[in-house]
Amino acid sequence: MKTLFAAILFCSLSLGAFAQQATTTTTNASSSKIMTTYRCPICGYTNIKTGECPKDKTALVKVGDYYCPECYMTSSKAGKCTMCGVDMKKMAPAPPSGTITK
Repeated sequence: MKTLFAAILFCSLSLGAFAQQATTTTTNASSSKIMTTYRCPICGYTNIKTGECPKDKTALVKVGDYYCPECYMTSSKAGKCTMCGVDMKKMAPAPPSGTITK
């Protein structure tokens, strides 16, 4: 009788462990979305949240958006800056770590 009880208990615990593992896998799959990153147009500081650069105190630009290299205004469209008339530059993603840039 004790062995039957132990076998039933073991089976129910192992099923619970497999159920938790499947839930964790689902959570990891949904969190692997491509995250939006923001970069400082001056020093290249990168963050996943919008805000300002802690070093230069300028607004971070969303990667893929355009910014003015003179006054650092941002826009989602290419063209000329509405404030100073300079051509807007596209914010490129940060280079992979370990790469040497010239």
